[in-house]
Amino acid sequence: MRPLPRWLLPAGCVVLTLAIWQALTATGFLSRREFPTATDTLATLGEIALTPHYWSSVFATLQAWLWGMVIASVLAIIIGCILAFNDFAARSVAGVIEIFKAIPAIAVLPLVILVLGSTLEMKVFLIVFAAFWPLVIQVIYGVRSVDPVALDTARSLGVRRMLRFAVVTLPGASPFIATGLRIAAATALILSIVSELVGGADGIGRNILQAQNGGSLSSPTMYAYIITAGLLGVVVTGAFTLLERRLLSWHESIRAAHAVSGADA
Repeated sequence: MRPLPRWLLPAGCVVLTLAIWQALTATGFLSRREFPTATDTLATLGEIALTPHYWSSVFATLQAWLWGMVIASVLAIIIGCILAFNDFAARSVAGVIEIFKAIPAIAVLPLVILVLGSTLEMKVFLIVFAAFWPLVIQVIYGVRSVDPVALDTARSLGVRRMLRFAVVTLPGASPFIATGLRIAAATALILSIVSELVGGADGIGRNILQAQNGGSLSSPTMYAYIITAGLLGVVVTGAFTLLERRLLSWHESIRAAHAVSGADA
């Protein structure tokens, strides 16, 4: 008997969730003033997806997400590598990293709005603030986990420091960095939408807030944008997972994961 496709179970769960949602609202168990039916919400999503305003909002959210990810990634990789190679510097800033990592990005939102306003720069700053700290920790751990035998071998062969860093250190640390990027990508998308929802910047979050303020008649629109946010999260996480598997297929951790999944199948 052929095994079922791996996508079938998640897809079935989504369909079951929508069916339960439809049943609870259609039967009146949940008030349709606050909870529109799944069919009404999906129909509204199909309607607004044909409008330029919908796609401009999606673009505004993804634009902030992309800029925030690029800036946070570059800073984290550069600073993380410096700290990984310098124990004194790492010990000196360890407390600072732990303190700022524990501060929710939403807590600094009022100050950022006061300084930058409800702008793209405000969203990018919040994303960088939230994504940088966990990512820089992953970079430090990744660089420090590189096989010392490989480094010693490259050093004994006369490989120069920068070339050794490029061909040994970075590839060895890449699984840690890839995991950090995947986690940071989801966090960045959440912060992009939350900053729009709370800070009023253009994007999906502001559309959710406006639909909420529109009353019960706008409930399907509100839930349609919420579903859009969820779909973006699935696409972003799935894309980073796929890239990680493709680009790191040579690494033993990815090969071991494939071997386990093949054995389970």
